[in-house]
Amino acid sequence: MINYPTTTFYVKNTTNKTLNFKASIIKYSSMGPFEMTLPFAVPPNDSVLARKANFHKDAAPTAWFSKFTIFPSDSITFNDPNNSQNWLRSIDSKGRPAYLFNMAKQ
Repeated sequence: MINYPTTTFYVKNTTNKTLNFKASIIKYSSMGPFEMTLPFAVPPNDSVLARKANFHKDAAPTAWFSKFTIFPSDSITFNDPNNSQNWLRSIDSKGRPAYLFNMAKQ
């Protein structure tokens, strides 16, 4: 078995309003794969952890979400979470990869 680094995926809100999204992932159980969707609320000027997984370093961050839906909010234009270039890659304090998606366009 190949070990991949634990990778975190954060979603950031740089506005003064609470923003909402839901993210779906494919989970595996003894009954087979199934899609699990969770809703998130991101407080103003804050971020939330959307996923933590062992992630192949060459895979696109969007590969770890089967669906990612941002709920509309008045007068806010959003970045596309399905575009890998909108996920900023960094390294955390323990040397592991971390991705950050800024919801609102600057």
